[in-house]
Amino acid sequence: MSTRHFFFVLLWLTVCLSACQDQPDYCTVKGTVKGIDDGTKLELQDEYDHFKKVATTRVKDGAFEFHPRVSAPTHVYLYTSDGDQLKDFFLEPGTIVADINTTDKDDMDICASGTPSNDFNREMDLLYVQEEDEAAQARWDEKIDGGENGILALYYASNISETAVKALTVLDRLSPDIASKPYIAELREELGRRAKTEPAPAGSKNYFIDMEYPDAQGKRVSLSSVVNNPANRYVLLDFWATWCSPCRESVPALRALYAKYHAKGLEIYSVSEDSNTDGWKSFLPKNGMTWVNVLDDNPGRKNSKVWSAYALHGIPTTLLLDGSTGEILVRGNLKRIEAQLSSLLP
Repeated sequence: MSTRHFFFVLLWLTVCLSACQDQPDYCTVKGTVKGIDDGTKLELQDEYDHFKKVATTRVKDGAFEFHPRVSAPTHVYLYTSDGDQLKDFFLEPGTIVADINTTDKDDMDICASGTPSNDFNREMDLLYVQEEDEAAQARWDEKIDGGENGILALYYASNISETAVKALTVLDRLSPDIASKPYIAELREELGRRAKTEPAPAGSKNYFIDMEYPDAQGKRVSLSSVVNNPANRYVLLDFWATWCSPCRESVPALRALYAKYHAKGLEIYSVSEDSNTDGWKSFLPKNGMTWVNVLDDNPGRKNSKVWSAYALHGIPTTLLLDGSTGEILVRGNLKRIEAQLSSLLP
């Protein structure tokens, strides 16, 4: 073979290898199914690409299997074609096992397994299910502070970080394949708004944003009227909806919190985003708490002024306000807020 011929062969092999490396990798997503009929259509939707459908399949003999292509790791939701959410996990090269059991109330909250990102997140999900929230948060912080800059870092910034300021710093160091996702610009904007509705760094303060919506009797009630009531030392601002299963499950805990601290100066302003007002009213207690409803024909899609003003990435979301100043003291789950109240209202 001549030197010139050898050179062209080598160049051709280099181009082919480069083209192969640029091609998306295949991955396998499979699992068993309990509580869903054979023939049911399933689909994967990419959260970080406007919930674009990336693959479909059907349940067969109590199991399913997808073979999507992955150009860069992402986070997906597994739905039935009727819109029922079954599980969420990371889509990345490898074999992902996502067993489904709709009869287990905790199943949807536990990630898939089989690949590095999913195995880590599954460990964290199990801690959350066991109510080891602080341990899970510490493990997440350790992972991110150790320099993680891939799909787990994006998920942390979007769902786990306790402050918008830290989440924004994490976004700044994402690897190029993750940083190019369409979702990043939207997330930056959302985190910028959220920074205004979470406890501010030392030396500055953030305050509530007023709103006014009808209660169960149709009377419009403003948040400011509740905050400015001298009897209310602290106000818990709660966002929820009847279509959100974790929200429905938190209602008893919210009522228990009210029963425990209301006499000491706590008021709760609970904001439901529902188009079905009759369904919403069925959850209301007979007395106590201020429950208002945001009528929304497309609930949960971040199109309302409430979702925008308070940068709600998801619900339930709760904030604790100082009744005398309106300052935002805590933004987090009910467990964190109750821990704060135990010291503020002993």
